[in-house]
Amino acid sequence: MKYYLFLIIALLLNTGSYIFYKYSSLSSERKTLSFFLLTIGLLIGALNAYLYTKSLKGINLNTAYPIFSAGSLICVTLISILIFRESISIYKIMGVFILIIGVIIVSI
Repeated sequence: MKYYLFLIIALLLNTGSYIFYKYSSLSSERKTLSFFLLTIGLLIGALNAYLYTKSLKGINLNTAYPIFSAGSLICVTLISILIFRESISIYKIMGVFILIIGVIIVSI
């Protein structure tokens, strides 16, 4: 069970790193701030990679990777809508639901 906790935390950290990458891109006029935000994102990404690797000690790669990838995509999509007010098409919404179904099937 602890390996799934590592996977979930890695997934959330992955999402967090992409939030910092987005904020870094929005701060491109202020080079120092942009670099600082990018650096934080990279550090969070390194912690994500460490925990993801630890999760693989107890979870098969063919289970962990789909959960991690689809979960990250779902989280990033939600964050992009809720925080960054990005638009989303009906096709992307349908795709997210298909991913959720796929993750459930792969996890069984």
